[in-house]
Amino acid sequence: MRSPLQLRSEFLRRLRGKERQLKYLLAGTLFALLNAWTIWAAIHSPRGAIAILTITTALWLWVILSLFEKISWFRAFLDSAHRFYRIHVGYRIRLSVGLTIFLAGAVYVVVEASHSAAQLVSLGGLLLLLAISVLFSNNPARIAWRPVLWGLFLQFLAAFLILRTSVGHDALQFVVDQMVVFLGYTQSGTDFVYGFIPNPPNVCGMSGPFAYTSLPIIIYFGSLCSFFYYYGVVQWVLSKMAMFLQLTMGTTAAESLNAAASIFLGPTEAAVMMKIALRTMTESEILTTLTAGFAMISGSLFSIYIGFGACSTYILSANVMSAPAVLCVSKLLCPEVQHSKQRSMKDFRFPECEESSGLEAISNGAVQAVKVIAAIIANVIVFIAFVAFFDAIIDYLALRTLLSYLFYPFAYVCGVIDSEEETMRVAQLIGTKTVLNEFIAYQQMSDMLLANQLSPRAQMITVFALCGYSNFSQIGTQLGIFGALCSERKESYANLTVRAMIAGCIACLMTACIAGAITNDAKGCLPTAASTHCLTLTNSTFV
Repeated sequence: MRSPLQLRSEFLRRLRGKERQLKYLLAGTLFALLNAWTIWAAIHSPRGAIAILTITTALWLWVILSLFEKISWFRAFLDSAHRFYRIHVGYRIRLSVGLTIFLAGAVYVVVEASHSAAQLVSLGGLLLLLAISVLFSNNPARIAWRPVLWGLFLQFLAAFLILRTSVGHDALQFVVDQMVVFLGYTQSGTDFVYGFIPNPPNVCGMSGPFAYTSLPIIIYFGSLCSFFYYYGVVQWVLSKMAMFLQLTMGTTAAESLNAAASIFLGPTEAAVMMKIALRTMTESEILTTLTAGFAMISGSLFSIYIGFGACSTYILSANVMSAPAVLCVSKLLCPEVQHSKQRSMKDFRFPECEESSGLEAISNGAVQAVKVIAAIIANVIVFIAFVAFFDAIIDYLALRTLLSYLFYPFAYVCGVIDSEEETMRVAQLIGTKTVLNEFIAYQQMSDMLLANQLSPRAQMITVFALCGYSNFSQIGTQLGIFGALCSERKESYANLTVRAMIAGCIACLMTACIAGAITNDAKGCLPTAASTHCLTLTNSTFV
């Protein structure tokens, strides 16, 4: 009779070489249990099962598309269709169809904007930004208009679906609500670690310290991204988004992927994903990659800025619209004149995951996020002190007033024209974001909203205009990140970073102009910390 150790050895020997089958068996079992749980939850509590239904639906979509990709005849069909389109559908036909669609959309936008002077100003502001981009282009004669026109079309399409249709608005609102709820589970961890500090008594003027309430979300988000990257989910989603941008706009795989990644990841994480491609990038691709780091914010900050009063649908749609805006502006300022080595997604490889398990990925993601939090805290302290210092020095002409005058034209052409005072306030916020950073600008916007100093339209345009890292301090950050990732291209980064920051500013203002041109019926939001039912403490309270 065999001993237990012998039986164990025999069992392991039989399993050797079948790890792949066991992996699929385990994944299939877990997926079946998830479906059973989802069905049970939907039957017993339909309203409470929304989150699990969303996750299960997304997983089913991923499984179905992944299976189709592995079917040889389906891949052959897609390749044949793409080859037929490229060879048999002539350039003139494609150009004619594209121009027809674009002109029809342009006519619709002009007709809609003609109903309101503010919308017409926003449309004129967009044309002005395009003219500035062409004027400062390093090679205007080589501008490829396909990415420019498609970039504008995709921005208008996204703005129309979200701001003008109830279906698009409700769909995005649902996604944002689920995202906020999901990230809100961070509160359980912060309450356990910090106790009552994040949730002090409801006393007027007293709130939880920012470092203990909002910033821990970054740790949670960083861990999730690292976990999903380990299992290949992040790579799959981003590659599909990049393929869509590449198919429509004609941009290369590297720059399309970076623009797609920057929608949800921060500039550091997106840059790390591009590490392998940085060495062989063209100058135009480098500018596009740098610009994405200036024109969008990290998804981990969504909840924080929503807490400052940025409407959730506006801030997410601003980040989504910024992806085609980045490609559009970059190809105007620095047209492609070199041959790219990353034209197709087949030529691009994601960096290998260094972790050996999902748990290690979660842990490493959390540790890496701590460095980001430390950087945010340090920058906020320094720049707020910087503002106070300049206010004290130039008491007769405060820094905020100076910024209001300098950026007044940009706020006006974005469509904030109802009153001069309101335009000055929005200009101050845009200036604060450019000179200092968007974090402080959103905080100042929160104070203005509590004081009822911004109309819903001005608030909408402000949220779009501020949604990006395009400020002077980010120049040093970008140079440090990309210089560390690929030191061979330091000269290119140094030559293009300032131009990339300008491109990022233009891209943010472009999304604001498009939002202002599409609608005049904006909604207002208030900071989540605002409370009218709080206890007011005075000296007599303790007598």
